[in-house]
Amino acid sequence: MSIPWPEISTTLVSSLLKIFVIIFLALIARWGVKIIASRIEKRVNQTMANSPRLARLLTLVLLARSTSYVLIVLLAVLMILNSLGINIAPILASAGVVGLALSLGTQTLVKDLFSGLLILLENQYGVGDSIRIEDVTGVVESLSLRTTALRDVQGTLHIFANGDIRKTANLSAEWSRAVVDLNLAFDADIRRAVEILRDAMEQVKIAPEIRSELIEDPTVEGWVGLTDWAVQVRLMAKTNAGKQVQVAGVLRQAALDALQAGGIPLAKPPSVI
Repeated sequence: MSIPWPEISTTLVSSLLKIFVIIFLALIARWGVKIIASRIEKRVNQTMANSPRLARLLTLVLLARSTSYVLIVLLAVLMILNSLGINIAPILASAGVVGLALSLGTQTLVKDLFSGLLILLENQYGVGDSIRIEDVTGVVESLSLRTTALRDVQGTLHIFANGDIRKTANLSAEWSRAVVDLNLAFDADIRRAVEILRDAMEQVKIAPEIRSELIEDPTVEGWVGLTDWAVQVRLMAKTNAGKQVQVAGVLRQAALDALQAGGIPLAKPPSVI
């Protein structure tokens, strides 16, 4: 029994109309996501221009936008197939099987992406932070969902897969601490040396090169250790994030100048034969 031509035409027109509406709504949805993401990105750039979290937030906005685009396309395709009278249940089942096979074959990639997402969400570190991964210390040059690029002091660029990073030391999280250990001779007057160092720290805290980098005044911890050839005296200062090396250099130079002027002898390491 044949289907009358007018009925076929009506069904075809109805299907085409549904497809047109679905495509139109999908384009509207994509445009809406793009507008919202652009406004959020603009707002983030305006309010957090100098914030270390800027790169992390922009990455999350980009990820959310891309994910939304994919979901919109997939949903539109399924609705179009359904409007054409195609049973999408087997397609969904097949997609589940294919997805399982892909997940088994790309476990490492999924692990890297998931770990990268957690790094961004938890703000463990960001671009410009000084961190240590395994035995490599350097500055984060780039950060993506899959990898972390770390450049060390020699200029070597190390690329780490985020899924392989089990432990990270962030050397520039919120604040840092400059630590300077001085080795004094056994016959040195330690009490007098500590007094000289405290006076030197009172002077150096107003030095223009480190004054703005100090969170707390430098302190002299006194005698903190004893080796086979020296008495160790420690200086400490709480600094802005990542500024501990700069501050430690100024403290060390001021301490050495003060000890030399006060006649306090430094220890000399034993000669290696």
